[in-house]
Amino acid sequence: MKFIKLISIMLMCSLLSGYSAYAEDSIAVTSIQMSVSDTSMLVGETQKLKLYITPNNAENYEITYESSNSEIVTAAIGTIIAKKVGTADITVKVKNTDISDTIKITVIKSKEIAVTDIDLYRDNIYLDRYEEATIKYDILPENASNKEVSFEGLNTSVATVNKDGVVYARKYGTARIKVSADNGNVIRYVTVNVSDNEDDYSDGENDIAVKRVTIYDGELEVKRTVEIMQSQTKQFIAQNYPDTATDKRIRWKTSDEDIAEVDENGVVKGIKEGEAKIYAVSRDNGRQDYITVKIIPYVRYPDSISISPPEDAVFETGNTVKFNATFAPADTTERSVKWSVYPSGAVVDANGNVTINESGKYTVKAYSSNYKQFAVYEFESKYNPTHFTLYSQNTGVKQYKPIIIEFDTEINSYQAQNNVFVSRNENGNGDIVSAKVEVFGNRLVISPQTIWNEGDNFIFVKSNLSDISGNKLGKNIKYKFNVRGNSFEKN
Repeated sequence: MKFIKLISIMLMCSLLSGYSAYAEDSIAVTSIQMSVSDTSMLVGETQKLKLYITPNNAENYEITYESSNSEIVTAAIGTIIAKKVGTADITVKVKNTDISDTIKITVIKSKEIAVTDIDLYRDNIYLDRYEEATIKYDILPENASNKEVSFEGLNTSVATVNKDGVVYARKYGTARIKVSADNGNVIRYVTVNVSDNEDDYSDGENDIAVKRVTIYDGELEVKRTVEIMQSQTKQFIAQNYPDTATDKRIRWKTSDEDIAEVDENGVVKGIKEGEAKIYAVSRDNGRQDYITVKIIPYVRYPDSISISPPEDAVFETGNTVKFNATFAPADTTERSVKWSVYPSGAVVDANGNVTINESGKYTVKAYSSNYKQFAVYEFESKYNPTHFTLYSQNTGVKQYKPIIIEFDTEINSYQAQNNVFVSRNENGNGDIVSAKVEVFGNRLVISPQTIWNEGDNFIFVKSNLSDISGNKLGKNIKYKFNVRGNSFEKN
């Protein structure tokens, strides 16, 4: 059909060439405008140009593309390519006219990603006079182009700060430190509380006051938001400094009991999704530290998986068997699994439905969604009684005679070896009879290795049998032949 169509097209062209053609006065272009999705491009980036022609029914015109610096940006038909850092003007023009439009393209190494937040580890710092501390923070997002910040002391008579964020306590009082992102309009403040050295002693010469409180997760100081699943608990520890402080008692509290609870021992429990601050406050003088906890949905992965088919499952070709997965422990929430089956004579879908296409031994596997647990089930399938269709039959076959089946096209010899077998069972489920399978053009020749068994025998041909062009038979057929006894003589 494709060749006939091609001839038709060629004939039409020949006929048309005999005619003369003419055109009326064409509609001219009056203006052209060009646009791009972004005038800032990364090196190596490509983008399309959009052209707007007025009037939109203009005809018989040609557009040219020019770059003021093709080493920076090149322009082709409807496309510009950024080659190296710099700027270049891209001009589109209607050929043989003065109608044009120009845009400036800037090529950069990487696009600017602005700072959205400065996440301070602490927004309150407690220092004694003449002590130092460094302001610690995280820049968000992590891939921000410029993570530099600047520090500014707003009450330098009490505390000063240098360019590296090191705070120096000068005298008793309170001061604020301004922390500004160099890239973005993000500003945060740290309050510095400076105590006089006399505060080291609370009630008398032998009472040593708490100077600082720090919250730990195990042996590590908590510096980032901690995630806790709903209904789960996590233990935190508050450390007083100095550790020789007289009154080491800590009072724990939460900023939102609806999101997270905390008991008197620093055990935090997630209640519902959200964020809350957990405070550890010294009962001695109110010095404190806090952390942010993020409560996330409860997820419980299985510790083990088992899979099984229904008790009445029938493993025969043409059947689909639904496998079910069972998880332990019972409160497992993440119950999705990844299914597989092999070899290829069966297939399984995402819901564990195994469809059997071929007789044989199969292994079904189910993996947990984190691939840490898996289960295996093995089964053996048989041919359904209707799997093969009786194509022909013969009686009185001699025990040494080959069986010849003819097709209307040449047979693929390799495919014949894999898709033809002999059995005494009418459905193909019995022991395989030893036979020699050969191909001679369009003939399939099946011979006994010694002699055929007396009685009924069956040759089975699978649908995957193909010719030398790859065309498959497309159906499962069988040939029945009855072998008579005492037929060894070749007469």
